[in-house]
This record gives sequence, structure tokens and C-alpha cells, in this order.
Amino acid sequence: MKVVVKNLELTYPILTGDSFLGRKSLIKKITDAFKFNKKTVEKTFSNENKGQIYNLKALKGINFELKPGDRLGLMGLNGSGKSSLIKCLSNILPADDGSEINIEGSYLPIISPIHFCEREDTVLNNLITVGLLLGFKKDEVIKNAREILDFAEIKNYQNFPFASLSTGMGFRLISSICFILKRDNYFIDEFLTTGDEKFQNKSFKVIDERSKGNIIVLCSHSQRMIEKFCNKILILNKGEQVYFGDISEGLNEYRKIINKN
Repeated sequence: MKVVVKNLELTYPILTGDSFLGRKSLIKKITDAFKFNKKTVEKTFSNENKGQIYNLKALKGINFELKPGDRLGLMGLNGSGKSSLIKCLSNILPADDGSEINIEGSYLPIISPIHFCEREDTVLNNLITVGLLLGFKKDEVIKNAREILDFAEIKNYQNFPFASLSTGMGFRLISSICFILKRDNYFIDEFLTTGDEKFQNKSFKVIDERSKGNIIVLCSHSQRMIEKFCNKILILNKGEQVYFGDISEGLNEYRKIINKN
């Protein structure tokens, strides 16, 4: 079991002006809701490069290899490409041609619930749907549903619409599905490391217990957490790989980036 990434690149096509999805609809909603003059709003949204497509390079030449037992801390300033890398590893975003991502064993992305959940459906139905989307069998998800809701501390909300949950509760639900239904590799976006400390501690205890010898990629701004939990570090800056290797040296590189900004 291992994770190998070679020359990983990710490009976002950015549409401008009249090509921007929903531009006309957005203008109509603004004018209808606030009785603005339509011509004034359109002028505000106008762009001299209407209809052009710009290619934004979100990741550039990322290379690393992880072996069983490795826990990689992924760090960088906001906009450095951390979440994009997690989504490429999880096959949520397609990497550019020529990129190589080889993952041995099963894996789970632990990312924001906005990517999975239907706000008007019930919490329980969302739990089942997310489990299926993550590749689990329906019987397995239903069998463990009570334990998942208990772990997420939302068992009394199972018949409520997902929209009734706070952001933190939604995060706990997605995380709990991933923690209770075990896989070989975990790719964890930074939302987990910014939640309440009690749930963080419980989550990482479960990961410790259930993922011996497995591979974890943990995205975080917390230097303390990276030092405590990881044995390797990858530093990104503006989509580029600055450092991969030892924790202490990597944190020094991260601090240099912070001091320059």
C-alpha cells in the first residue's frame, strides 16, 4: 500500500463576462430583489474581456511518495492549493493530462459536506447517500448508521432536514461516516482541524486506533497539530511545492512564507 504522486498539475478554466455561468440570472435576481436599475447593475458586472477563458494553474509540479504508516501534514497559506490537492487525490477533481496519481488500497476523502449533501433531505438519508457515494455498500452504511450518528453527536437529528444542522454538525456527520466505516487511506481537508477541540481529539483517537499502518494526508494551518500527528510535511505556496520531507525543516520553510506575506 502506498501513494505516489508525480508531476501533478491542476488547471481551472475561469470564464469571464457574459460567459460566466449564471451571470444573467444573478443580475436579474439583484434587480428584482433590490429594485436596482438593470443597466447600472450590468455596467457594474461588465468586463472588457467578455467571453474569454482564463486558465488558472492551481497546482504545479507536485511530487511525493507515501508508504504505509506515513502521515503527511499538508500546509500553506490560504489559496496555496491544499484543498485542491486533497480533491485530486480523492478523484473529485481531475488532474491535468500528464499527471500521475497512484494510490494502492481503498481511500476516503474527509472534506466539506457541501460536496455531498442535499440540504432539504433528512440527516439519515444524507448519511446513507454519502456512504454510497464514498463507495460503501448500503447494508454496511445502514448497519452502522446508529454508531455514526452517535459518534457525530447528532442522533436526535436523524429525521431533521440536513439544512437544520449547523456547519459544525454537518462536518461531524461527514467525518463520522469516514471514521466508523474504515478504509486504508484518509485524505483530510482542513475543516476537521478547525472544528471544536473535543471532536478533533475524539476523531484523531479513532484514526490512531483504526489506521495503524495506513496512510493519512492531513490538511491544516496548525503547526502544533502537524508536529503532534504527522511524520512528514508538504509545503505549498501559490500552487507550487516548496518542501517535502522532515517536519521541523518543513515548518521552518512555512514560517519563511508567513513572514514574507
